[in-house]
Amino acid sequence: MTKEFSHTLDWEIISKYLSGEMTESELEVFEAEMAVNPGYAEAIKASGKDLTLADLYLANEAFDSEDAWLNVKKRIVNKKDTNTHFSVSSPSPFKTFFRLAASIIILFGIGLLAQTTYTHLYPNKTFVCEINEASKSITLDDGSVITLNSNSKLIYPRKFKTNERRVKLIGEAFFDVAKNPNKAFIINAKDAEVKVLGTSFNINAATNKVEVLVKTGKVQFSSINEPDNKLILIPGDFASLMKSKLEKTVTLDDNYLSWKTRQMIFRDTKLIEVAKVLNRTYQVQIHFQEAAIKDLPLTSTFDHDPLDDILNYMCAPFNLVYEKKGNQILIKKAN
Repeated sequence: MTKEFSHTLDWEIISKYLSGEMTESELEVFEAEMAVNPGYAEAIKASGKDLTLADLYLANEAFDSEDAWLNVKKRIVNKKDTNTHFSVSSPSPFKTFFRLAASIIILFGIGLLAQTTYTHLYPNKTFVCEINEASKSITLDDGSVITLNSNSKLIYPRKFKTNERRVKLIGEAFFDVAKNPNKAFIINAKDAEVKVLGTSFNINAATNKVEVLVKTGKVQFSSINEPDNKLILIPGDFASLMKSKLEKTVTLDDNYLSWKTRQMIFRDTKLIEVAKVLNRTYQVQIHFQEAAIKDLPLTSTFDHDPLDDILNYMCAPFNLVYEKKGNQILIKKAN
């Protein structure tokens, strides 16, 4: 049965007694306290240490705390009558130092073991850009900077391997990879693999295919299922992978990276196409009350403009207005 000790016990005093660090005068005071508080004797017995002073180890298996208490009290009284004292030596400074050093080493070892175990069980970390959240960036330990688009996720190891830097992308991201000729940077996105040594490019795996647009450097784009099916891409190249089919073109979309750059160019562009760019850039959903509005043309450039300013610019020439509710926007004719 578990003993319940009095909450009035001074556990610092008990600890000092158990470690043998009491002076003779402190020991006398402690013995006097034991004479009026049997909880100290029970606490000492519970420590598992064979202490003659407490006299709590009885021959029978059952522990009678009341009987043990009487034995302790009797011994203390007899001891005081004969002026017998226990000899308790003060610990040397060296003993205290080595005890402290040992404790620090043990705690450090436990911490190191816990960290190693945690890293083994959970080798990867996840960086997330939530849906409807603006793009956000992370700098990895190797200096590479990855910017995630909304509703995207990057899974990367707590520590890169010695021969490669491999991550996994869910959604869309722009990669600015730190150069390291001895350690390739590899991105897995759905059934595609992109391998580089140091460059900047965009990967979009948010749809039913994987798209890669290279801005600087050189990229190897391949199918995981068919490793020999691969393309080498250079700045300006745009490629896609769908069902193991690789295609390379030169992108004609000036606004492909607008979600990251916040820069947009429209040349006699229909409002329905403008809306698609704004939806991707600002994480909104633009709708038109009438089909005829969708075909109205817009020519303009925008650079980090607030969405409301752009919407007002779109609507003013055509006598349109917009209503906004959360991320839902309705464009209609003014009354």
